[in-house]
This record gives sequence, C-alpha cells and structure tokens, in this order.
Amino acid sequence: MMSNLKLPKGILSRKFVFALVVLGFVAILPLFVRSDYIIGQVFTVMIIFALYASSWNLLASSGQGSLGHAAFLGIGGFASALLATKLGMPPIIGLFLGGLMSAGIGFIIGLACVRLKAWFLAMVTFGFSVIAITIISQFDSVFGGMIGFPTPSIVPQVLPFFYATLVIVAVSIGVIYWVMRSKWGLAFRAVRENENEAKMIGINTGKYRLLAFVISTFFAGLAGGLYAQSILFIQISIFEPYYSFLPLIMVVIGGLGTIEGPIIGSMILVSINSFLPLTDKYLQPLSPLFPGVSNVGPPLRLVGLGLFLIVVVIFLPKGITSLLHKAYNYLREDTSKAKRIERQG
Repeated sequence: MMSNLKLPKGILSRKFVFALVVLGFVAILPLFVRSDYIIGQVFTVMIIFALYASSWNLLASSGQGSLGHAAFLGIGGFASALLATKLGMPPIIGLFLGGLMSAGIGFIIGLACVRLKAWFLAMVTFGFSVIAITIISQFDSVFGGMIGFPTPSIVPQVLPFFYATLVIVAVSIGVIYWVMRSKWGLAFRAVRENENEAKMIGINTGKYRLLAFVISTFFAGLAGGLYAQSILFIQISIFEPYYSFLPLIMVVIGGLGTIEGPIIGSMILVSINSFLPLTDKYLQPLSPLFPGVSNVGPPLRLVGLGLFLIVVVIFLPKGITSLLHKAYNYLREDTSKAKRIERQG
C-alpha cells in the first residue's frame, strides 16, 4: 500500500522554510565571530547535534524511543575514524561507511526488537549502549578507545570544516524531513497514533518500525563521524549516557515532531553547555551554601538546566518553536490588519 515513495506535496512548507532560515542564520555566524574555538567547538558542534537530535526525532515520530542512541553515535564515530586511520580510507568515505555500519547494527537490533513498544525498546537500546562500552573497553588493543586517538577530517579545520559540515547536515535534515512528509512518514505516524488501526488499514507495522529505526541509526552514526572529526579525537566517552540523553533533551526543548525543533534545541543546549562555565567565577560567592564543594559552578549549572527543562515542559509542552510560531502568526496578523486599514484609508 505504501511501497511507492514519491516526493511529498508541500515539501517547502513554512516549517521547512523556517528550518532553512535557522540553518542560514548559523551559516553567517562565522562572519561576525573570528574565534576558532567558537566556530569549531560551538557552532560546528551545534549543527552536528542538530542532526543527531533530528535522527532521534525521526525515531520518535514512529512511536519509538531510544535511551541508548549514544551507541549508534559512537559506532559511527569509531567506524569512520578506524577506517581512515587503520585502513587509510579517505575520511569522507569512512564518514558515510560509518553511518552505514551504524545502520547495519541498528537493523540487527531493530529486527530483534521489532515487536517491542515505546520504552521497552528504549531500555533495550540503553542496554546495548552499555554492551558497546564493554566491548570497546575489553578490546582496547583493537579499538584504542580507552586512551583515544586522533581522527582526520574531511577538509581542513576550522572554517572549511564548518561549512562542509553545514552542507552535509543541511542535506541530511532535508532527507529526514522528506521521509517524515512522505508516505513512509505517514505510516510512521499511523503506527505511533494507533498500531491496531494501522494494521487494519494494511500497514505492516513491524516493517515501518524497523525502517524508522534503521534510518535514525544511520544519521546518528553520520553525526558521530562528524563529531569525531570536529574535535579531531575519539574516545570511549562518546558512548556515555550523557550523549544518549542529549538528543531527547534537545528535541523536548525545541519541539517534538517538528523539523525545526531539534535545530533550535541543539542551538540552545550547546550554547548553554559552552558558555555557562564562564559564569563559574560569579557563582563562587555562593560556596558557603554548599559546604564541602570546592567549585559550586557545575552543580548549580545542572540545577539551572533542570529548572529550565521543567519550565519548558510545563509552560511550553510543544517546545520553544511553538512560541516562535505564535510570535510569527501574531506579527502576520498585525501586518494583515495594517494593510487592510491602509487600503480602507
């Protein structure tokens, strides 16, 4: 029924154009900022994690969740790095092969768990991320993950790599959006909303769950390869739970189920993680309130981030993008009223 995949109508919707505007805004940021650190470790990481969060968002659109997405981020990163350093493969080829390897392992896991629903699959992915850490550490002579090793990049750092990454991420997010607006995406949403009804109208729910999982893990692996190349280093820490919760938090902040939400969420969270440490010296006067803690900055920053997430979830359950769209609609109505008044006058 849904075997024929065609270009979805209305692909240049307002939300997609909004996402392009956000990426365009990121593209011109280096024109105003001359710091290699900010361009390489803030702006570049920002757009890489936008892709990573978008891959998680695609999986969620099919009613599935992952608490171990860092496993696929790490597999893509390690595979692309090892292919380039051990086999001498061009980094650009290793990058996409790393994504394919991540998708291949995702296919095996998805095939085994295709009947699991929602957070049961999430727990399986979390368990797999623990297994991945164990394998990488136990076979350190092969992977070199404990100490880590340098990784080559597809183009020279910093500015050329920033724009190369931006192009790859923009195309990838465009593909994700295309999938979400296609008949595949329609099947994903049908499975998410009511699996029994989806089966009744002839949708192979297991097939589309697996398809969403494989596509999601491919782009997570691609993001992992880009991330390793952006910092020119890879280590076992890429598999840590912190990286599994990042895409979930970014999507919740930005807006679940939207194309622009993961981009906005990545921009906000990476900015917070990058610039809030600069406030540590201003938080030190509060140290008497935390006896036994030498540096109160990190715990207070975590508390602040937690409070920010609580506020977003309670007051903006559809994410910050919903607020931006309301502002856009408000300005549009005001402009329309002004034009009507002008014509009447």
